[in-house]
Amino acid sequence: MSRKNRNGQRQAKRPLNLKGIQMSMSIPTDTQAKTAPVAPKPGFVQSASEVKMLDAKCSYQFTRLPSTILESDTSYQRPIDMKRVQRIVDNFDRRLVNPLKVSLRDGHYYVFDGAHTLSVLKEVNRFDNFMVDCMLMHGLTYEDEAYLFALQRGESKEVATAARLKALMLSNDEAASDFRTRTELTGFKLAGNGHTSSKGCIGCVAKLWKIYEDSPELYSETLSMLMRLWHGEVWSLGANIIGGLAVFLGVYGSEINEARFMKLVGSADLLALNRLKDSTARNKDFAYAYAILKLYNKIGGKAVLAPYALYEHKH
Repeated sequence: MSRKNRNGQRQAKRPLNLKGIQMSMSIPTDTQAKTAPVAPKPGFVQSASEVKMLDAKCSYQFTRLPSTILESDTSYQRPIDMKRVQRIVDNFDRRLVNPLKVSLRDGHYYVFDGAHTLSVLKEVNRFDNFMVDCMLMHGLTYEDEAYLFALQRGESKEVATAARLKALMLSNDEAASDFRTRTELTGFKLAGNGHTSSKGCIGCVAKLWKIYEDSPELYSETLSMLMRLWHGEVWSLGANIIGGLAVFLGVYGSEINEARFMKLVGSADLLALNRLKDSTARNKDFAYAYAILKLYNKIGGKAVLAPYALYEHKH
């Protein structure tokens, strides 16, 4: 074997020398904990990279910031889920930690992507004064932050639909604003994040948003008919009942005799719907669409609707 190859083998087997390399989010030793640095004043930036422009008004840089100056704007963010935080802490691996995305706005450092990560790091480090790797953005407005928070994807936990919609509405997103307007025009309101339905106020926002995304026109028609049928009663505001009504209206559309529909379906209650629904269906929306169809066809006649048209939605 040549001298060059022998040297190469020895180099390959040599252990990595990590001495002097500073881990950006290391777990402190007892000595570190006792000598924890006092948090610098806002505006302190350590080891900042070159500032790069994203567009005409927004720039960013990678840097390290003290944990004590980082905050979240709770007006558009969901509350911290401490159970989720504890699960991550229990299986913590610093190699999987991504830089926080932070907006410098009005002299404050707002974490708009990574608030749960910051909470995990606080638990892991056992004290608040430590440095955190961040992607620091300049030039974002409040609306920009809310919009970017709502669009979180990928490595971060997808934002729950209600929280995402709240952030989108605050950012003046066109689709979210149209969704809210269409809802309110039918006489309904949207329940806040984590809240259940009350009379005239719908809590299953994820179901509503799905119907809206499939067809804004069908969404408006569904809520309008829902209000006319059962006047916003709480029992009628379940996700599967609303989904079933949307499926029924989407399948039969102009074939529906409105007077017949209002008389036969509008007189039903939750017990009737539960009694007539297809309990074998995996698709619960279909199960209630089937119950509505049974009510509509109850008295027979020329206006009866063909069941087979509905069955493609069963699974």
